Amino acid sequence: MDAATRHTPRLGIDRDARVKDGGMSLLRFVTRPAAWFFGARQAYLLWQLRRVIRGADAFDVIGNMFLAVAPIASEPGDGSDGTRLLAMPELVALLFAERVTGDANKAPSARVLGKVHRLAPKVLHAATLRVLFEQLVRRREPVEGGQVAPRLTAAAITREIYIRLPRFHQKERQLLGELFTPQVTKSVVDRLGFGPEAMFAVFDAFNSYIPQRLADEFQTASEELHQAVDASPELVELLAAHRSGRDAAMSKLITARAFGVMSTLVSLSLDDLLEASDVDAAQLNALLERLSIDLDADNAGAARAFLNGDNRMRTRPFITRLTATGTREWMLVQPTWLIFGMRELFEAALTEAPMDQHYMKHRGQHLEHRGMHAIVEALRPDVALANVVYRGPTGQRIEADGLVVIGQVAIVVEAKSNRLTPYARAGAPVRLWKELGPIISKAAEQAERLRALIAKDPSIHIVSAVDVRTSPSGTRKNWDLDVSEVDEVFTIALSLEDLNYLVTVTSELVESGLIPKDSPSPWVVNIHDLEVTTRLLNRPAEFIHFLSRRRRASTMNNIQAADELDYVMHYLTEGLFPEGSPDATTLILNLTNDLDAWVFYTEGLRETPAPKPAQEIDPESDEILATLEEARPFGWLGASTSLLELEPGTRARIAHEARRLRDLTAADGELHSMYLETSPAPMRPLIFIAMSFPRSTLRDVVEGRLLGYATLRKYVSKADTVHCFGAFEESDAVFDMFLTLSSPWESNDVLEAAATAARLAPGLQS
Repeated sequence: MDAATRHTPRLGIDRDARVKDGGMSLLRFVTRPAAWFFGARQAYLLWQLRRVIRGADAFDVIGNMFLAVAPIASEPGDGSDGTRLLAMPELVALLFAERVTGDANKAPSARVLGKVHRLAPKVLHAATLRVLFEQLVRRREPVEGGQVAPRLTAAAITREIYIRLPRFHQKERQLLGELFTPQVTKSVVDRLGFGPEAMFAVFDAFNSYIPQRLADEFQTASEELHQAVDASPELVELLAAHRSGRDAAMSKLITARAFGVMSTLVSLSLDDLLEASDVDAAQLNALLERLSIDLDADNAGAARAFLNGDNRMRTRPFITRLTATGTREWMLVQPTWLIFGMRELFEAALTEAPMDQHYMKHRGQHLEHRGMHAIVEALRPDVALANVVYRGPTGQRIEADGLVVIGQVAIVVEAKSNRLTPYARAGAPVRLWKELGPIISKAAEQAERLRALIAKDPSIHIVSAVDVRTSPSGTRKNWDLDVSEVDEVFTIALSLEDLNYLVTVTSELVESGLIPKDSPSPWVVNIHDLEVTTRLLNRPAEFIHFLSRRRRASTMNNIQAADELDYVMHYLTEGLFPEGSPDATTLILNLTNDLDAWVFYTEGLRETPAPKPAQEIDPESDEILATLEEARPFGWLGASTSLLELEPGTRARIAHEARRLRDLTAADGELHSMYLETSPAPMRPLIFIAMSFPRSTLRDVVEGRLLGYATLRKYVSKADTVHCFGAFEESDAVFDMFLTLSSPWESNDVLEAAATAARLAPGLQS
């Protein structure tokens, strides 16, 4: 089984649905009755489900439910992940854990299994709607200080029910291996009796054991039936007389035989576990004791807790029971949690007294290192500093985790490795607010402090910092960092926790008081999504442009998703352009299938080739972006992001102009020019100028003509920036000269007179 597991509820919302803000007004009158109704429906459906499974064999039913959502014939990234309701076998397992009955080992009939398969999703659906309307009731009341907005509570609870965002278990496994060093592993083993290697070994041995055992049973049943057919003419006649035909009859017999021993297929003895995992017996026993839910123990309230966000199977993915012979057997209900529940389990142990301070420090440092490494690898910036200590406006020493400068853009990075407790994961409003604060609020405040300083002063005095590009192992001290050319600052709040389900809608964070209302929104992202994003976006300009559009989407709050990588894929496929539909809300769901397939293919987990997702850029624009990135003249990044800001048709025209004008010059030997002025962009108009010159034109003359024309055009259009491309006839390059003018627009009598004399006027195109 692959670890990429996500299911999104289809509550009448399409993948890219647009709804008017007033569409929910009717809910004000029905929220409380609806909350009661769906609560009652949940209780009734649970009662029905408990009646259905009464007396049935737990392992048999749970095994069938597992196979229902984890089909044998699937490939990572095949697009089916979003249709699998992986909470279903966990809910059924917890209902069996609650059950008290003396006769509980009957093999279930197909009728019983069918009822369970129909009822379990209905329970989950009713619970989701109950939570939704309960939080809408809360939403009608003002959010009190010190607790999160209702939607965040609803998101935390329903995440376990419907939205399983963890994916890329290979990346998580690599991270776990780096976090739990030999020293930390010893501390874990001392506290729990087992460590990460034992959990990895069990995962490797049993990740796909149920589908594999079933496939083996099908093979055995098929071979035995064919042997019987070869030896019995009477059986051949009987099968041939079946109304569905011989082949169909044989298929039914094989299927009945394989599924008829489901309880045996899914059960694991201690000897099975020891032999397959090769884990030390003492460690394996400790692991099974800590990671199992005993069906013979008192587990009252387990299912209800699950439907309220407290999933015990996150850290207890096994169920266990005594057999008739007095031995114990186990079933691994959800192998994924052996990977994605490991850090939660180990960190809970490491934070118990005496707290392992070495791990806490190592965890934070490692997050900073991986985050900065990903950003530097993708951007190849001019400045990349980690562990920054700088002087504030009044001379005070202030710390920042990372500062990156590329072109005229600065990126402030704050990495927070704090964990969420089970109470916060279950959506407790006060607890969730307290635990999100150090991760989001502190990062946002620290980043905003440095952002404001960069915007105010031409230089920052660095007391000490590690230069990631030149001396990653050494510290540089006491120098002034020139930031006078920086005109755009982004902030990244990097987390170790996967907070996708909580932080993707910035307005809810603002309403909860976790992000200041009037400050630019940070990009809150976990380390895995950051690394995937930096690999996915082809160029530094794309990454910076994505940050710009992502922040604008947060500010306008009209493009929303539950997964940060859905925003990234929307950027690549649709542009993530919030200004395009200012009066409607776009809900992004399930856009990551192509991304998942590409990642799994590159990691060797998928055999079918999958191309890397990319936005459509015409060849000439692509050539311009590549040339600017390689040469990096002043203004290159601004010109690149400005090109990306244009709609594809306009961008293609701009990219082709230099060559078109060059052909005209080659034909008549004259200078030719064009300019394009867009309607005001979200921040300011964008102006592009292209000029072509005869080959004999002196370079000084070319520079003078470009500078003079660009200066007047910039002034007439009241723009802050203009980008110019110059081309010589007979040249093969996409452009030969590049010039950017960038400064705040100011009134000037001399330029006013010159523009009037030249009869220049602003306009969209000329």
